[in-house]
Amino acid sequence: MHGRNWLVRRVERRLGPELGQLRYIASSRKIFWRILLPCLAVGFVFGTIAEFVSPIRSTREAGHFNDPAFFALTSVLTGLVLWAMSLLGSFRKLLVFDRGMVAKYSQKHTTLVIPWHDIVPVSIKAVTTADGTDPGHRLVASRKVSLGAGGRSAVVFQARGTFWVFAADQDPAPLVLAIQGAMRDAGIPDAARTAAGALPAVVLTGRTALD
Repeated sequence: MHGRNWLVRRVERRLGPELGQLRYIASSRKIFWRILLPCLAVGFVFGTIAEFVSPIRSTREAGHFNDPAFFALTSVLTGLVLWAMSLLGSFRKLLVFDRGMVAKYSQKHTTLVIPWHDIVPVSIKAVTTADGTDPGHRLVASRKVSLGAGGRSAVVFQARGTFWVFAADQDPAPLVLAIQGAMRDAGIPDAARTAAGALPAVVLTGRTALD
């Protein structure tokens, strides 16, 4: 199964007795390249400050740019570290099990488990935009939580009084069909109507209210 890394296998071992077998993995990825240059600029700012306030290598006085290569290297590395921190939210997955979905599972205390009986089947929708922007930004609700990193399509559903949005660049149909199949096999009422009401994806042209 594509995307079944060690984190996913760990979740399977931990939640398998409760949720059953893993059926599908939906992936969402968004790398923030546009902030790379600003992060490098901040790295050089920090490097400049360090030249005036800290000794360079083993000397007792501040460096004052007497080693330009070392200054450039440390500044670039600082900027890259700052940019790399944005990667923590750049990769997201939504796991479809026999009896529910799992998200935010990298840490045990942040793991989100949504059983099928908590989801309103008719609320499941696939949405997209004509211009390729993230449809999650156009969905409006009193309570809305994003589960994906972003993308041109999204699957939205209501559970526990909240609308959950998983946006990705993937075709949303496989995720919708996986959810429908798992809900149907679990005996959830109206599960058979899920795919019929959710597909094809609705094209959003403006702000759309969910509730």
